[in-house]
Amino acid sequence: MSGRVVDANTGSPVVGAEVVAPTAWSSSDASGLFRVAPVRLGESVSLSADGYLPAELRIGVNAQVDAALQPRRLQVWVRDAETGQPVSADVRASDNVAVRANGQEGYVLEPIRSGATMTIAAQGYRPIQVPYRGQDQVEVTLQPVYRGTVRDAETGHPVQGAEVIADGRIVPTDGQGGYELPRRPVSGRVSVLAPGYRKGELDLGQGRQLDLLLQPFSARGVYLTFFGAADPGLRGNVLHLIETTELNAVVIDVKGDRGWIAYPSAVALASKIGANERHTLPDVEEVLRALKEKGVYTIARIVVFKDDLLALNGKDAGVDVAVRNEATGEVWIDGEGLGWVDPLREATWDYNIALAREAARKGFDEVQFDYIRFPTDPGSDNAVENAVYARPADEQSRVDALVEFLRRAREELHKAGAYLSVDTFGYTCWVEGDMGIGQDLARLAPHVDYLSPMVYPSTYQAGLPGQLAYPAVVREPYEVVYQSLLRAQERVAGSGVVLRPWLQYFDDYPWATGFAYNAPQIAAQQRAIGDANASGWMFWDPTNTYQRGGFRPKDEGRGDAETRRRGEGP
Repeated sequence: MSGRVVDANTGSPVVGAEVVAPTAWSSSDASGLFRVAPVRLGESVSLSADGYLPAELRIGVNAQVDAALQPRRLQVWVRDAETGQPVSADVRASDNVAVRANGQEGYVLEPIRSGATMTIAAQGYRPIQVPYRGQDQVEVTLQPVYRGTVRDAETGHPVQGAEVIADGRIVPTDGQGGYELPRRPVSGRVSVLAPGYRKGELDLGQGRQLDLLLQPFSARGVYLTFFGAADPGLRGNVLHLIETTELNAVVIDVKGDRGWIAYPSAVALASKIGANERHTLPDVEEVLRALKEKGVYTIARIVVFKDDLLALNGKDAGVDVAVRNEATGEVWIDGEGLGWVDPLREATWDYNIALAREAARKGFDEVQFDYIRFPTDPGSDNAVENAVYARPADEQSRVDALVEFLRRAREELHKAGAYLSVDTFGYTCWVEGDMGIGQDLARLAPHVDYLSPMVYPSTYQAGLPGQLAYPAVVREPYEVVYQSLLRAQERVAGSGVVLRPWLQYFDDYPWATGFAYNAPQIAAQQRAIGDANASGWMFWDPTNTYQRGGFRPKDEGRGDAETRRRGEGP
């Protein structure tokens, strides 16, 4: 018996069809032809081929028999995963499977073969691949794509490397400022962070094309201490300055030098060690709302490894992380009589990251880590060399610990919609390596958004390296700030960090020169910021009074880094 096996719909040959008689077997060739022998009159012959329905032939007197096999078909329906509505899609399948539309965004695939894979794509949706598993029909849902472009609101230029945060997922923008989200955020809102800009927020109500213009921002702030933030007079004065001068930001102690938390913290360890026993801002949410209404950028200062409460009480709370005195076995105490915790122990990281995340969720725009270093300044009956850590603290381990801590903290803060900044010693701008405390500027910079060296001239007690000796350096605030920032820029080039230093708003120490810092010295430091092309500043006044002047009236033109980039400044 011989013949030809063809597709019943197209007439094209079916290759490899099996033709099985009771006593013989054959398969079709490239032309669909087969020959099977010996066969007997009246016997049944079965035909089968992958992708086709099986068929039977009965052998008659005619030994030449052609067979048409019905292709096996798969009905595919394509729908929007969110709305359930039909979607017009491009449906393709492997193994030369034919695809044709079947009305109402339905598709027929035939002949559908074992192991076939369907690729389904549509404009505005994420393409998917679906394996064929022998079913007769399948409903496929496509996830809509939420994409957009982030641009500078003033220049229109794309913002590369901005982070789009949705449902705890971080998606960076590409070189053209573009991004794509894998699915619709459950929260209904999307935050966008880029150092040098105010945080942006997208409302998904605007559709699936989520473009955003980010507002350039250069913080010009002052500091309120743990107790100063609670003083109505001091806080009122800062608010008045914000309303009448160029000030647009405030730094508030959330965890101060002694370890207390300014407001009731839900972090369990805070209560266990006594950090919740002295609240200076029990109504912090209301304070932040009032500041937000005035457009104030809010920074939560968290003192990290100088933590007397955690050092002294952590052991009883099940978290023994204190730096120990090798000579006595007791907690290592610094010159202020305060204990420190070990930067090499991850439990110290976890506690401070939890506090930072909580501050961000309460509404702070940024969290700033201070005392992000290994201890210095021992007490009179102590020495830095007596400090004992969880493992040997050489330069590599010190810097690695701070880098990993900051990497984790930044990721958590960004997911919570806040920026991360750190304070460093002013000399970190000049000194290679970590100064023995873990503060290697080049290594830390890629893991924070803002870097704030404390370039107070009064702290340059070894002078300005190669330029100005001490104490003459105290009388040269412009040079100290300008030259330090130039050196810092060299060390952090390419990291993406924004330099925003701490500046001096206090007289030189009375036991040193006592040189007064008033409006001219304050203005000189600000001028250095613009000339060094840094972005913003923060002034430190330990009294929180800010009565020395030096702040420009509100809305007066500036020559800082932001206006320079826009070509508006001198």
